[in-house]
Amino acid sequence: MHCLNEDRQQQPKTDRDATKVWLLGASTGGLHAVRQFLNHVPVRNDLAFIYAQHIDVQQLAVVVKMIEKHTEWPARVSATGQFLKPGTVTIISPEVETRLSKQGWILRFSSPWQGRYAPSIDQLANRLAQLYRERCGAIIFTGMGSDGVRGCQAIKEYAGQVWVQSPSGCTAPAMPRAVIERCKTDFVGTVGELAQKLQDDIVEMEASR
Repeated sequence: MHCLNEDRQQQPKTDRDATKVWLLGASTGGLHAVRQFLNHVPVRNDLAFIYAQHIDVQQLAVVVKMIEKHTEWPARVSATGQFLKPGTVTIISPEVETRLSKQGWILRFSSPWQGRYAPSIDQLANRLAQLYRERCGAIIFTGMGSDGVRGCQAIKEYAGQVWVQSPSGCTAPAMPRAVIERCKTDFVGTVGELAQKLQDDIVEMEASR
């Protein structure tokens, strides 16, 4: 297995100084839900999102355009050498396996994702948990299957937070329902409530400094 663009230089350390990193995981119906969520979250220079959506690789450009057109967040497709830059949404490609190194930068390999799901929310969440511990979290939106369950369990083990879109409002409730049933979630709500919860937590955190 070979890393793509492995000769690319690492970016400056300031690119990875996010106070909090959130993984947005979604499948069927997720594009609309995540767009709506990001539209209600103001851009912050201490907050980074990594977005794992089960889609065809041909849809990547559409996802980037959708986020940048309908939200204030800059979006980019993951590339080897990038850090999870604060104030951006990093979209993980379903085409090839993508990992986070021990130093926190992105590695894209030449081989396809292993297992049933591409990209793998479980794999990404597990790595985020190890790297960011209590400074990371996952929000699981609408989708089919059970991808995200094991990854969310890892995030909880490292003192991170797990939030879930309420299954009753999902296009496909299986994925969020699986996380609720098998992982101790911290919050369940509509897309709007998830966005408001994030903003409330940011305000609370700033007030406690």
